[in-house]
Amino acid sequence: MNDFDDKLKLDDLGRSGFKLYQEDKGFKLGTASVLLAWFAASFVRRSRQSDTRMLELGSGIGSCAMLTAARLQGVAIDCVELMPKPFGILKKNIEVNNAGIRVRAFNADIRQLPDEVKGISYDVVFMNPPFFSSSRGTKTDTDVKSKEKLMARFNEEGTLEDFIGQAAKRVRPSGGYVVMCMSSDRLPECIELFRQSGITPSRLMNVHSLEDKDSFLFLLAGKKGAPNADFRVLPPLVLNCRTSEGGIIRTEALRKIYEEEHTDCFIS
Repeated sequence: MNDFDDKLKLDDLGRSGFKLYQEDKGFKLGTASVLLAWFAASFVRRSRQSDTRMLELGSGIGSCAMLTAARLQGVAIDCVELMPKPFGILKKNIEVNNAGIRVRAFNADIRQLPDEVKGISYDVVFMNPPFFSSSRGTKTDTDVKSKEKLMARFNEEGTLEDFIGQAAKRVRPSGGYVVMCMSSDRLPECIELFRQSGITPSRLMNVHSLEDKDSFLFLLAGKKGAPNADFRVLPPLVLNCRTSEGGIIRTEALRKIYEEEHTDCFIS
């Protein structure tokens, strides 16, 4: 038994029977992972699933990878995670979902990918890098005490440039997609890093907690080897709305992402 087994609980992901082990006091499955899985899956043609290979950089415990695998039953997904504890839980999540035949986990630094990963050109590379720069962000006491939380929130082991640069190297050179989720204040930085890495932005979706609030997240996809790719700013995704009584509930758009089967495809 692993030393974290007694601290884990098994939750139902509510999609295709998939489940997820999570630590009681660790990072829980969050909206960013749900949205990234949905957005990344939107760049895979349903008719080509069996021919599609995806790579996630910085997989953590595998929340996003499991949701993506549940949405796309035919794709092969490789996951790279550096930290030993999240990596151990990632392997348990692959096992509990009987996904080992098409989902592989690699315990590695995204800056030094294993040969098995470096030997593949992926159709979609997706990632949710740490939102904050170590040189600029404010670390809480909880961040400092937990290395897993510190690395999940701050780019201690890989900058935004490292993530986008590695994604650009591993994505298929003709028409492969790099897909990411990031804090809205870093959009200009990401656009510039895409350009430097030979990735042409193709789809952008801003995410708002409420209709009258500024965007706090964005979902961005770029295409490799397509300097003249058609760039589109998609309609914004608003997560919540106010009821007539003043309460806050999920929007219909968010409910569909959480509960309905995948039908969206952002490939033109």
